[in-house]
Amino acid sequence: MKKYWQKRPVVIRGALQPGEAMPIDSGELAGLACESDFQPRILKKGSNGPSDWSNELGPFTEEELLSLPTDGSWCVVVNDLEKHIPAAAKLLDNFDRFPRWRVADMQASLCAEGGGVGAHSDQFDVFLMQGEGRKRWSISDDPKYAPEKEESFFENIDVRVLKDFQPKACSLLEPGDVLYLPPKVAHHGIAEGCDAVCVTYSIGFLAPTHDDLILSYAQSAVDTRNAVTERWSDPWLEPQAEAGQISQTAVTRAGDIIRDAMPKTEADIARWFGCHVTGSVGFDGEQAMPEEKLNPDEVQEVWAEEGALIRRADVKFAFIDEVADGSLEGCLFFAGGEVWELKSPGSAELARHIANNEEIPAEEWQGDIDGESVALVHDLFSNGFLYPDGDCD
Repeated sequence: MKKYWQKRPVVIRGALQPGEAMPIDSGELAGLACESDFQPRILKKGSNGPSDWSNELGPFTEEELLSLPTDGSWCVVVNDLEKHIPAAAKLLDNFDRFPRWRVADMQASLCAEGGGVGAHSDQFDVFLMQGEGRKRWSISDDPKYAPEKEESFFENIDVRVLKDFQPKACSLLEPGDVLYLPPKVAHHGIAEGCDAVCVTYSIGFLAPTHDDLILSYAQSAVDTRNAVTERWSDPWLEPQAEAGQISQTAVTRAGDIIRDAMPKTEADIARWFGCHVTGSVGFDGEQAMPEEKLNPDEVQEVWAEEGALIRRADVKFAFIDEVADGSLEGCLFFAGGEVWELKSPGSAELARHIANNEEIPAEEWQGDIDGESVALVHDLFSNGFLYPDGDCD
């Protein structure tokens, strides 16, 4: 991290073992393009010049996939693999020194010899992992290729592609090799020397804009205030000589209202920030909830009978147990954009385990479990964030 993270690209040869590099068979990956959960799309390069690109949204039929040409004029892309495919989620274990809340999603691209998605750049960090076949990556850190440089991209096309990409370096990735790219580094990958298909996995890292964070906090502050009874009042109002004037007292009062809504401590910020970064876009909470409502004791019985509870892969979990100004008492635990404030050491330890591990074994935690921990497990189970081992639903 000290040498490369958000500083410069690096190729890591043999980073993944052969089995790790291809956790999903290419045929199965192609089949995922027939399912809406994976937000599939096909990027196609036409024959009418460098700006002739199209982006077709799925899901697709098997016939549509089989009809794709054998040349490199197309690339199938599927997303959110870590949320639905356990073997893909296992790849994230290789990145367990990065905070998991920063991981946006895992994507896979499939193409034939000569295929790719065009030269482009992103606003986020990305690890590109070669699964099957080989791909030659050309890269450049020239600022003129940054995503915000609209003049460097073709206009009015479905795929965001650089007009005149001149790389500074090239690397051929074999299966198991990984290429790390910091934000804004332009890159262009082309399948090369592939007997069948070329498969590349990518892990993108969440990078919210500052505006997103500010708007999110403002909305959070509004949601926690009494919007019905708290209204503008000015008992200090005095007769004005000019009706069109806004007085300095009114400006000061407006400023006081805004400042009063701002966080007072790091703990205040922590409560909002944890909810913001663990919020799951597209997560259907009602569908995730168990059909039968169980009380806390019944949940404990299910946990003991099944032997373990499992985290939902499409929900983000995190905890905060310290802040810089020392204002946090206990531990904050987050799941799916919700927060639990935990005071007991036992519940805080359980929360840490849940945030760091997919499986919560009953044998390890039920022995001397305290009341706050029982309540936490019941809440998570009732929300569908945890489910019994063996229950794939």
